[in-house]
Amino acid sequence: MRVISLKAFVPVLVLLLGASSTAYADALSITSFSFSNLQFTSATGTAQFTVTGTNARADAGINGGTQISNISNNFPIAQTSAAVNGVTATATANATTHSVSAATTANTGNCNCAVGSFGQGTLTGTLVLSGVEGPVNVNISALQTLLWQVQTDEFGKYAESGLFFDMFVNGVPVFSLQVEALHPLLGPNQSSMLQASQQISRSITLQGGSTNSITVRLSATSLGINEVPEPATIVLLVSGLGFMAGVLKKRRV
Repeated sequence: MRVISLKAFVPVLVLLLGASSTAYADALSITSFSFSNLQFTSATGTAQFTVTGTNARADAGINGGTQISNISNNFPIAQTSAAVNGVTATATANATTHSVSAATTANTGNCNCAVGSFGQGTLTGTLVLSGVEGPVNVNISALQTLLWQVQTDEFGKYAESGLFFDMFVNGVPVFSLQVEALHPLLGPNQSSMLQASQQISRSITLQGGSTNSITVRLSATSLGINEVPEPATIVLLVSGLGFMAGVLKKRRV
């Protein structure tokens, strides 16, 4: 087999050094979560859920650069989004479908920087139990769907996906999912992903004839940090390739 000499690496070295000022590393994070079709079923009597407020917020930004923050309080559907150079966030709170959702992405492929996004959806309302007296069991059910993915390339430094979710009845959490960092990646050439959908339910005891407060709150975050190699690092890399070519040539002699 013909082994390429060190001279053949010179044009490649020049091209790499010239591209080093414009090439960017990649650290990617995607976070998406939805909580939908919220329903209340009373063992006796009637459970009436009424949504009274919806709120959505979306933030996207680059460290030391553009920062965007948008908020919507529209009713019955609050929906908003934000985007900055591959960094995106969307959030929705829907009173009609009794649902909240948020999705964020952070991709450092467009800059040598740290980027982040945040999406939040909040639903508030009341649950009235009528036609019954005394303690009554109420079943609460919903569908939750999760997607998260974190990935770094050979020069990526850090990627993180975060999720915070709570549903409260009279200030007491019924469903909770709070993870500050979903499988954070520290270092290059790493990846992790999870996609899941689950029907959840729980039975609680409330007082017949009562009016109860309901709050559903969801936050999703994505963070990415890249690290572009210095020209000296590329020189060492290409020199190392040339050295290995010389070693292979000696082994074949």
